[in-house]
Amino acid sequence: MDDLDPESPRLSLSAPGKILKIQKSEGTTPTERLLAELCERLFLKLWSYPNPYKDDGNELCDLLVVFENEVFIFFDREADLLETSAIDPHVLWDRWRRKAIDRQLITARGAERYIRSGRKIFLDARQQKPFPLNISTANLKVHKIVVAHGAKEACASFSDANVYGSLAVTYSNDAGDSALPFMINLDKADPIHVLDSHNLPIILGELDTIFELSRYLDAKADAIARLDCLSYCGEEDLLAHYLLNFDKEKNQHYIGVRDETVNGVHIG
Repeated sequence: MDDLDPESPRLSLSAPGKILKIQKSEGTTPTERLLAELCERLFLKLWSYPNPYKDDGNELCDLLVVFENEVFIFFDREADLLETSAIDPHVLWDRWRRKAIDRQLITARGAERYIRSGRKIFLDARQQKPFPLNISTANLKVHKIVVAHGAKEACASFSDANVYGSLAVTYSNDAGDSALPFMINLDKADPIHVLDSHNLPIILGELDTIFELSRYLDAKADAIARLDCLSYCGEEDLLAHYLLNFDKEKNQHYIGVRDETVNGVHIG
């Protein structure tokens, strides 16, 4: 394919009798552009598409990565959380969480339903540029990922134990609001992955192929389903745990322990 130039912002795909030009969005906010640049560099431009749109003209997600029967839906949200304020930090945290995370969780589930419905996706709001890849809904695997920015400094200053300002996460059947700031409770029945400003480049930097990222998210989903509770102090800590655990017989990394009597795991 002489017409394929992966270093160009505009991809050229060979087609019978013509050259198809794909003009992508580059992201509309600084954090969206950061996410797009990471995925463009790591996952190749053929598979990642910033700011795709639904058939009603509304944005589907902030970035969509499609490879064979796997879809990665990214949602990027930046909301300021003041490091120092006269307002109760619990109140500030609650406001930030609702804006940066809770709303994105709802939107992520809606985006998955839309993709599984088989409705059309476009690269522009005017619906003049159709999504160039066919997404088959048969045996479709969807990974929903929310990237929340704006809490790093406030999180680090809240506790000396949190060196990097990462968000703590718990997956359980009790997905109610956490009593402590900077801790997120997520529903294990429909797991959504939440990253933050600190660990986004770490996760995508260490798991720098679609295969590696998929294997990690699959292992995480398996642990969430198997355990009554999975909690960790930051996604980078969970990744380190995953990389240190290796099953030689199955030739793969895993999360948790092989003792089936253990029903909960916390990673400090």
